[in-house]
Amino acid sequence: MRKGITMKNKAIPIDMKISKRPFGMTILAILAFIVAIAGVANLIALISSGWFLYLTAYFMRIMWIKAIIKAILLLPLAYGFFKGLRWSWFLGMIMLVIGIILQVRGTLILFGNLSSYTSPGEIFMPYIIMAYIVPLVILVIYAVILFYLTRPHVKTYFGIGQPGDITSIVKESKRTIVFIVVGFVIIAGICIWGFTPSGDINIISVSQTPENPRPGDAITVIAEISGGSPFLGVSASLHSSGRMERTVTSIDNNKYSFTFPHPFEDGTEKWYVIRAGDKVSEVYILQVGHVERSNITSLAITDIIQKPEKPTTSTSSVDISAKITSNVTISKVTFEDMQFYENGGGSGSGSMRSDENGTYEKRISTQDSKSGTRVFYRITARDESGNTAVTPVYTFTLTDTV
Repeated sequence: MRKGITMKNKAIPIDMKISKRPFGMTILAILAFIVAIAGVANLIALISSGWFLYLTAYFMRIMWIKAIIKAILLLPLAYGFFKGLRWSWFLGMIMLVIGIILQVRGTLILFGNLSSYTSPGEIFMPYIIMAYIVPLVILVIYAVILFYLTRPHVKTYFGIGQPGDITSIVKESKRTIVFIVVGFVIIAGICIWGFTPSGDINIISVSQTPENPRPGDAITVIAEISGGSPFLGVSASLHSSGRMERTVTSIDNNKYSFTFPHPFEDGTEKWYVIRAGDKVSEVYILQVGHVERSNITSLAITDIIQKPEKPTTSTSSVDISAKITSNVTISKVTFEDMQFYENGGGSGSGSMRSDENGTYEKRISTQDSKSGTRVFYRITARDESGNTAVTPVYTFTLTDTV
């Protein structure tokens, strides 16, 4: 017969905890509940507001998965903290340790990226505060909670051994520990399967509707893309004429749609590419209505020179020059470029500098760019008679060696 103590004629086993809930555990339980609900509520609010239209299906799925996983873990954790259930102590400790490891890793990566800037003035000050201070504050909060959960009165509240008796904790809760570990292994396995690309990403085809748009038409570009992961699919985006567009949504498992947010005027011409994962498509030209190419003034762009012709990662910049001639005064010369690298991209549009001999120049910075970075650029010239001349879209890729 199991020994126990008698309290008001009722036997209570000696291994049952008798402890009032610490005030700190009440706070942690409430916070865990609020964070879980707030994550889901924030996602629902985002979708209801229509802002999700400006996010790719890839990032929307990431947000859904994060919100669901947080809710699955934090809601039972909040309940366990409030009731003093032993398994919730182990779950909280494991989540904190994993959170600290991931936060340290992310912080080190962020600090490494920020260190590439030659001077602090290149970075927006509020971003510096967010980048440097917030990660450290989060780490301190994690560490304080971890320390608090190891306090004797907190462990007593959860019915965990004697203060400092780690051996008894493990012996008393083998089944709980195994259950939690198995749960994490299953979740990790599902995540590895769901987030791992099922094959190489390939842009199979790109089509435009309508094929010959008129002024005011809504123009949609549809890309068929294979590969990606079961959960996330492919991170697909459209990049147009020196601008980085984002409103890409999935139609089905392998088709992605982009609709330009505003109609275009007659004579508008744009060039665009589709990016999917680490792949970039060929260049596509969009023309609305009648695009004038009058040659009355003999406007022409010739002698386009790129130095060096084959840039490498040791190249700090690439110089582009072009000879532009016309029978009337040239009013504007525009240079548009887009760069794509492993984890992002950049774009720009601006005027080219002219010398006394009708040669226009532009410098593309490639400092700190890694091998595989791909650059697209095009030159547009306009004279005072309203004539326009454009070049094809040129491209080059940085390599390790010439």
